[in-house]
Amino acid sequence: MTIPPPYFNSDPHSFGFSTARSRWPKILHTAIDDTACEISIREDIDAKTEGAQIIEEINQLIEEIQANSCLTPFSDLSIPGLRSYNETLSKTGEVTWLTGPWLFCECYLYRRLDTIFKKKSKWLHFDVFERLKRETFKSSALGIYELAIRYKQLNNQIQVKKDHEVDLESLQLLFEEFVDISLWGNATDLSLLANASLDDIKSVQGKEARAKSSQNILCNDLPQAWDRLRSLPLAKRRIDFVLDNAGFELLTDLMLSLLLLDTKLIDKVVLHCKCRPWMVSDTMIKDYYILINDLKDPSIFGQHRIELDFLVSKLESYRIQGKIELQESEFWTVDLDYWNLSPSETKFGGAELYKYFQNSCLVIVKGDLNYRKLTGDRHWPRDTPFTTAINTLASSKIHILALRTCKADVCAGLSPGKDEELSQYWKSLGNEYGELWCSSGKWAVISYSDGEK
Repeated sequence: MTIPPPYFNSDPHSFGFSTARSRWPKILHTAIDDTACEISIREDIDAKTEGAQIIEEINQLIEEIQANSCLTPFSDLSIPGLRSYNETLSKTGEVTWLTGPWLFCECYLYRRLDTIFKKKSKWLHFDVFERLKRETFKSSALGIYELAIRYKQLNNQIQVKKDHEVDLESLQLLFEEFVDISLWGNATDLSLLANASLDDIKSVQGKEARAKSSQNILCNDLPQAWDRLRSLPLAKRRIDFVLDNAGFELLTDLMLSLLLLDTKLIDKVVLHCKCRPWMVSDTMIKDYYILINDLKDPSIFGQHRIELDFLVSKLESYRIQGKIELQESEFWTVDLDYWNLSPSETKFGGAELYKYFQNSCLVIVKGDLNYRKLTGDRHWPRDTPFTTAINTLASSKIHILALRTCKADVCAGLSPGKDEELSQYWKSLGNEYGELWCSSGKWAVISYSDGEK
């Protein structure tokens, strides 16, 4: 099998082109603003001095990007994971911001930003993206209330039926709907929730809502994942989430977890988090606790307190019982793609995760960046089978379910001709490059590998 090249920031047909030139500087300017806000409330003189130095270094980073400077090796190798970036730079030679491999440069950017804070003792634990993550979550109040209301109704129905034989068809349809909500996150069509009950799930209205929701899902392997769930005894049904965004999307992942635990479809959920601020909105372990505390706070969410308190109590009860567990690994924030989830990757946690995931019923990999790492962020023809695009993972004995709204270039598993059809459609809307439909966030894929190829 010939492995295609990665996407480069120099290619105007790639979303990386505009990301490097526009999005990255904007993200860094926002980081400067949030650091300045934090400086204004710090009373410690040393913290203020270090904060000013941080802003100066971020400005320097912006200048380097805009000048298309070379990426330089990290000097402070006491910070875990940085050695991986240096090894890659040593192998590839000169890499510049505006022409280098998109995925590598993007990961390097966030590690570089993180090291700026990590080198300052008064800012060691500051999350420069926390304000944005929390504000975005608070702005999703209507969706949060809707999820809490529907969950309490659904839980009541499950309790009523728990002593009777469960209707597996209804459970499968509920599973599909909650996966759909987890897939789309903030873009979820809340009308779906109106049918998220054991009684209404098979109704005509429920079928219509599902059909509407699935029309922009370009490939859907969810039935295979459901079969995998049902194939193991309950004691072996552990699901792992490789998480993407904090806030509302994390809440939708937790809702899916609650459904699976409440209905005894699984025995345990493990949530895999980033160990540092990452890609603006990615989930750290602390973000789970911030979410819980914000949901408890009536000054933030003043309505539907009974439903919200019930939701929080269920989540915390499962966590205390060990049914919901949070983990982190350095592996998620090194530059390596997920083909390095293998016994040979012994430096940064890949071998440990490989062994751990082999014992999982299902590894649900969330979001766009994780999908890019699954596929190596490479120029696969978009009708390439998913199990080809994930390379060695397809024979890893790891059962992978990728839930991804398309916000970057790489995509696999489409039917022949679908990419050309969507490219033509996207260009007809007035967009210069038709192939950039794949970075618009308007379409999604649900892809499965049983790890047995």
